[in-house]
Amino acid sequence: MTRDTPSTAPNTPLAALAERWWLGVLLAVAVGALGVAVAYARTPTYTGEARVTVGSESLDARVVAGYSRAASDLASDISRYVNDQEAVAGLDPVLGQDAAAISSVIASPIPESSVIRIEVFAEDPEVAARGAQAIAQQLTDQVNTVTGESPQSLLQEYTDLSNQVAVAEQTATQTQATFESLVASGAGEAVLAPARAAAEQAAAALDVLEVQQSALGERYRDVVSSTPSAAGLRVVQEGHLAGSNRTSRVQQYGLAGVALGVLLALLAAVVLDRRAAAARAAGDPAARGGGHRSTSPTTGADATPRAAHETVPRGDGAHRGEALRNPQNLGTRTPQP
Repeated sequence: MTRDTPSTAPNTPLAALAERWWLGVLLAVAVGALGVAVAYARTPTYTGEARVTVGSESLDARVVAGYSRAASDLASDISRYVNDQEAVAGLDPVLGQDAAAISSVIASPIPESSVIRIEVFAEDPEVAARGAQAIAQQLTDQVNTVTGESPQSLLQEYTDLSNQVAVAEQTATQTQATFESLVASGAGEAVLAPARAAAEQAAAALDVLEVQQSALGERYRDVVSSTPSAAGLRVVQEGHLAGSNRTSRVQQYGLAGVALGVLLALLAAVVLDRRAAAARAAGDPAARGGGHRSTSPTTGADATPRAAHETVPRGDGAHRGEALRNPQNLGTRTPQP
């Protein structure tokens, strides 16, 4: 019966870590906690949010075929005009020095709706909320200025233009009458040429004013008869603090710390296992010689089997002493007759 000594070859990295599992747990918890602490120490980025809607909420507009789809497409188009750098620069008059705390601005349409979400990212929660409100109001005012036409203002423009048309008609009538009277009196070409040019110029000016008057009248009728603010914007949710990235940052840094801790534990386990293997090899002579060593379970002596015919000669004292000094040369002694 024999007993093998421990192997002097190093374990695989995973086997070395499995033998020292406590090292992996300790480093994973320690480095993960360090990552969480770093995440809490850093200033989070806060998100301010505001929402605006495109079009009118009137049922008269909603019943029009394709209106909802058109409003959704228009919201997608308008959101592209909120440029990051231009939006941040436009906040300087509103926020003053606080605008420097804003890192970025994003406007994106909510799918399958006419609502635009405006997000402002800043290191200060109050600045983020105020910035979102300012961007929403600026966008609303800009779009409504372009698309929104008041019936009263159009009527005033039409009235003013009508007065100009009346004056132009009078001027054209007078110049034409003057030209005709000169023709009837038999005036020469030198006199008729300026009168003819003045009459033609007055008639052309009248034609331009009449075209403008007609177009303005059509615009006024469209505004009066159609649903107001059909393509305008209005704020449906004031700027407010929507959240921050602290929670996600803590999770990311914590997971990264745990992964780094496990990696460090793996490296440490491999180093310790290599040292242990080297120590076993240094204390095992058989391992240094390359042989396999077995010991007796009771005496601990070398239990390597010997050939049955190996004997120690009796006649030679020198050989007998050498055999006694080297137990490995002792064989099964054959009893003498």
